[in-house]
Amino acid sequence: MAKRRKKTGTELTTENELLKLKMMAEFGGDFAGSEHLPPEVEHIFLKQISRFHQLHEKAGMVTIYNFIGAPLYNHVHDLSEKEIKKELKKLLNLLRKKGIVVETLSGVGDKEMYRFVTEEIFRQEIQNVRMPNWTIHMLYEEFHPSDEFDIKNQCGTALAFLFDKSFITADFVFLDEMKSNLGLGIEKEELIEKIDTFKLGYNQMQFVGAQFKSVEMDDDNNTAHVSVLADFRTQTQKGKRFKNETAEVDFKLVKEPNTQYWMIEQMIYDGL
Repeated sequence: MAKRRKKTGTELTTENELLKLKMMAEFGGDFAGSEHLPPEVEHIFLKQISRFHQLHEKAGMVTIYNFIGAPLYNHVHDLSEKEIKKELKKLLNLLRKKGIVVETLSGVGDKEMYRFVTEEIFRQEIQNVRMPNWTIHMLYEEFHPSDEFDIKNQCGTALAFLFDKSFITADFVFLDEMKSNLGLGIEKEELIEKIDTFKLGYNQMQFVGAQFKSVEMDDDNNTAHVSVLADFRTQTQKGKRFKNETAEVDFKLVKEPNTQYWMIEQMIYDGL
């Protein structure tokens, strides 16, 4: 049997471009790829995308419950707390084996998580496509948004940016037009410069965690005031011992009407 000739990089690049054009015509969208990706790697990736789209178009809809094999399960009220913990673990493992990962970021309890999986996730419809290494991620918070969780998450991101030198940026949590410690107008870029200058005073800074003292929202849930104790470690010079520190930081956040995202309007910290 004649040995199959390996395609050159130029040939693969040409074939990749033709494959992109074909996929754009069949499926729409943009398959621009990356000029830094080796042609052979991009070729494999494009083939996988093409196969996925072909399966996607042919596949019908199916509930997640049927997708994972319609397992037997008990109603949440028929199980003890110990049984719920055990059965939840079994269901989450089964879902994961079938390529569906169900998670919570806010630490929902086992009982509510079991109810969420059996009463909500199982009823969700997905396309009946099964491919290796393709995973569907489902978050509890996407189904049950929590203002308090979102507020704490935004504040936590800002604190990590403020007290950790390895955290590069958090400009996405700040409004473009902010307020200074004194309540005066300040541009987001100016605040970020202040934070960068503050961090230059240390050789190392490591954010440890946050203790939320209070989270208060107004009656319309459009503004929030937060008080936090931030724990962090600092090193003034290389080779010196780290010092454990705690700082009080206050935030004012507003919920943007169009996106419903909580954005930080004011971050009050005496060190800035």
